[in-house]
Amino acid sequence: MVDVVASAQRTWPAIKLPPDVFVAYVRDRLPADVPPAIALRQLHVSDLYLVCACARGDVPALAAFDVHCLSPLDRVLRKMGIGVDVTAEVKQDIRACVLVGAAGQAEIVDFSGRGDLRGWVRVIAVHRALRRQCRARREVQDEDEQLLQQLVVPGDPELDYAKKLYRQEFTRAFEGALRALPDRERTLLRQHYVDGLTIDELGKLYRMHRSTAARLVVRARGLVLEATRAQMMSRLEIHSRDLDSIMRMIRSQLDVSLVGLQRGRRR
Repeated sequence: MVDVVASAQRTWPAIKLPPDVFVAYVRDRLPADVPPAIALRQLHVSDLYLVCACARGDVPALAAFDVHCLSPLDRVLRKMGIGVDVTAEVKQDIRACVLVGAAGQAEIVDFSGRGDLRGWVRVIAVHRALRRQCRARREVQDEDEQLLQQLVVPGDPELDYAKKLYRQEFTRAFEGALRALPDRERTLLRQHYVDGLTIDELGKLYRMHRSTAARLVVRARGLVLEATRAQMMSRLEIHSRDLDSIMRMIRSQLDVSLVGLQRGRRR
C-alpha cells in the first residue's frame, strides 16, 4: 500500500490527504472475493485518492475535480448539441449533488474506483443533460400547443373538422413554423397570446412605439401562417385550392380570436 499512496500523492501533489485515511478508504472498496494485490491493480487508485479528498471537503481536491472532471464536459456536451446554459447547469448540479449531496450524503462516495473517474462523471453529466433537454422540449411543446389554441379558437364546425382531419400534419407544420421564426417574433407571439401582454405593454417592454409593437405581432402572425401553409403543402397530397381554403378558415378564426382577446382585456 505504500507504493499505492506514493503514486497517488505524485498524481495529486497539491492534495494533502493523511495516508492512513486514504488506506482505510481504499480497503473499504476492495472486493472481498479478490486477493488484495490483484484488486489493487484493478482499481484507479489515483482517482480514489482525489475522490477521498473531495468527500472530506478538501479545497485543493475540489478545485482539481473541477479541472479534471468538469472542464472536459464542455467539449463532450457541446458535441452532443447541448447548449452552454444547460452545460453550466449540469456542472453546477454535479457540484451540488455529487460533491456535497443532500444531508451530507455526497454521491461521490459511490465511486468504486473500478472505472475511470472522468468516465463516471461523464455518464452522470450526459444523463442529467439529456433529462434537462427532454424536460425543456416538453415545456416548449406545451407552450406551442397553448399558443396554437390561442391563435386558432374552436367554434367553427368546418374548421374544427379540418383540424381533426389534418390534426397531426397541421400541428407539426405549425410547430415547425413557430420554431423557424426569429427569436424576437416568436417571443412576442408567446408574450402576447400566451402570457397575455397587451400591445402597449409590449411597447413598454421593448422600448418601442405601440404601433411598432403591433406591426411586429401582425408580421409574426403572418410569418407563422405562411410557413405553416408551406410546410403543410410539403406534407399533404391535397390540391392547393383545398389547402388555401383551410388556411383562409384559419386566418378568419385568427382574426376573431384577436378581437376577442383584445375585447376581453379591456373589460
